[in-house]
Amino acid sequence: MKPGVWHRLDVIARGLLPAFSVFVLLLINLLPVSLPLLSTASPSLALMAVFYWSVNRPDLLTALTAFFLGLLQDLLMGLPLGVSSLVLLLVQTGSASQGRFFHNKSFIVMWWGFALVAIPALLVQWLLSSALIGALLPIKATLISYVLTALLFPLVAWVLARTQNSLLRYM
Repeated sequence: MKPGVWHRLDVIARGLLPAFSVFVLLLINLLPVSLPLLSTASPSLALMAVFYWSVNRPDLLTALTAFFLGLLQDLLMGLPLGVSSLVLLLVQTGSASQGRFFHNKSFIVMWWGFALVAIPALLVQWLLSSALIGALLPIKATLISYVLTALLFPLVAWVLARTQNSLLRYM
């Protein structure tokens, strides 16, 4: 029997969930935060989500999707065009290839893996942004951003895991 239209739409919507979650986190990153230390730094929520989905469901968050989400991030955040695309593409490609390593390991291993991936990712973003702007950007904001990103990863990963378990269980 041929699946109905609603069933096919459901499968498509579930397949788009990882990309949609990255998009939502991009929008959350745009919200103004008025904390003294965070005026120029914020956690990289999109980086967290791209890493999470690339490790757990690389079939649903492809390199092309990560690239376009990075372009969207650059446009929305006013970053030099292509910087986030390259960073998210590199994270997606590298993390997807290491998915087997993280399989059946404790969450702490995944957290450490993310913390190790986030360091070069944010440094590449800082270096490329500085090069394209033509001035060395303050490294302090990148360091604060890294600390926030690494510390908030468990919370974001927990939300994404709950989403994955409830909505992508049958895919």
